[in-house]
Amino acid sequence: MHALRRWLDLGLYVGRRFKADRALDRASSLSYATLLSLVPLLAIALAMLAAFPVFDGVRGQLESLVFHNFVPEVGEQVDRHIAIFVANAGRLTAVGVAGLAVTAITLLVTIESALNGIFRVVTARPPLSRLLVYWTALTLGPLLVGVSFSLSAWLLPLQDWAEHAGLAAWVRLGAAMLPSLLLMLAFALLYLAVPNRRVAVADALTGGIAAGLALALLRLAFGVYIARAHVYRNVYGAMAAVPIFLFWTYLSWAVVLFGAELTAALPEWRRARPDPDGPLSPRRRLTLALTVLALLRADARAAAAGLGRQDLLEGTGEGESALFGVLSALLDGGYLARTAAGRYVLARDLGTARLADLAERLQLGPGPGGGAGLLAERLDQAAAAQAQAFDLPLATVLEDYSSPLRGL
Repeated sequence: MHALRRWLDLGLYVGRRFKADRALDRASSLSYATLLSLVPLLAIALAMLAAFPVFDGVRGQLESLVFHNFVPEVGEQVDRHIAIFVANAGRLTAVGVAGLAVTAITLLVTIESALNGIFRVVTARPPLSRLLVYWTALTLGPLLVGVSFSLSAWLLPLQDWAEHAGLAAWVRLGAAMLPSLLLMLAFALLYLAVPNRRVAVADALTGGIAAGLALALLRLAFGVYIARAHVYRNVYGAMAAVPIFLFWTYLSWAVVLFGAELTAALPEWRRARPDPDGPLSPRRRLTLALTVLALLRADARAAAAGLGRQDLLEGTGEGESALFGVLSALLDGGYLARTAAGRYVLARDLGTARLADLAERLQLGPGPGGGAGLLAERLDQAAAAQAQAFDLPLATVLEDYSSPLRGL
């Protein structure tokens, strides 16, 4: 029962995170970007496969994977239109091909921006690094798909052996599950490689599996709805596939972003606190304050104009209520100041400010007090020991690590 409660709490936390990150708005942006970039991406993918004769038979399988397996009911109609568009794209000049590449990259940029926001990435990749990532996705992605289909074709002769061995049912089940398994793996790679931060492989796989299962269930439900709802066909006629495809793309991206939220939430959930939105332990409260100071010090060294609240949320990975409490204490203690634009900047010299003073400002440790007896004596001893241990400049503490939240 306790484990079920924990999973339920995790689901609620991911849902709150999903809402706070405005993931549905991001899904809208991604769906429109997909509508613009789908033809260029397919044209580039098919061109890459055409460059290798070993993948000659893969084109039809790729189109079937994209449309028939993942787009319910209207896949064949969309497939016909997309095939015409891709054929037209194949007759473009070099300038036109470059334009297609730029359009395709806009989708990759939108995806990276959305995932960086979900994973609380403050600093994006340098332009050259981003270009290399995009180029790798555009070139190696289609080749990996081609290799997977080639391996599938190579395994087909095993069906005869499976028939004799009495394993035909298992082979058919594996063949039916192959598209979903490939999709789960693709989602896991997306969550692992795109955000500009370290993501645990286990977390990425968990998010990929959850997104793949959710998309499979969504596909079944969406197919039933479209089969019974004739309003689109009555209103749009022959063009009914367009709004249906756009709506499906929107829902699909919402599922993908939910998987990303789950992946990003798992390390937060495993931290010392049972409730990521609940009160901070004293140690994490101090750690969060040091993280804020480290981020603002890096911003000041870059001669920037300060960090906004969203920047600090993304940089620390903490909940808004926890961050607000620490920011209030730092503002009251004169460690921070707010500009006219509402951004946070350092207001004290970290070379002279002491860790002991910060701990006292955050009301950590025994602190001064009265009373008598053994308890008061031991509390005074603890306060003196903390004051001695914390008697060092904040700058020295911040130089000792790159991210105080890492590993806690």
